[in-house]
Amino acid sequence: METSIVIAIISASASIIVAALSFVLNKRAERKAALQQRKVVHYQELLNALSDLAVDGTDKEKANQRFANAANTIALVAPQHVIEALMRFHDEVEFSNPNKSQESHDRALKELLLAIRKSLELPIRDDPKTFDFHLI
Repeated sequence: METSIVIAIISASASIIVAALSFVLNKRAERKAALQQRKVVHYQELLNALSDLAVDGTDKEKANQRFANAANTIALVAPQHVIEALMRFHDEVEFSNPNKSQESHDRALKELLLAIRKSLELPIRDDPKTFDFHLI
């Protein structure tokens, strides 16, 4: 085979490989971005439901239902560490929990928020030792 034909075959093959690789990487990035957006929507709903629970004068039964729905749908998009933090938070604030306290509530909420922030892959790093948050 002539050298020019071999070079043409190699060039064409390389072009096809680069185009395919580019397509695959682009699709992967699109799927990741779509998942991140879904996470944000679900996390917003969860935090809004938590806010409803914290506000005096709201219908607590309706707020509990909203929280339950938000918490249950988080399992669709959240990684395991977020779900585990959510379950610890839920167990902590459960009405039947005789050991609940404001301190343990705040600690569980802090762990949940840090897990959510980690899941969103924010370009900032949180320091769990100094991170402080409470519902407003």
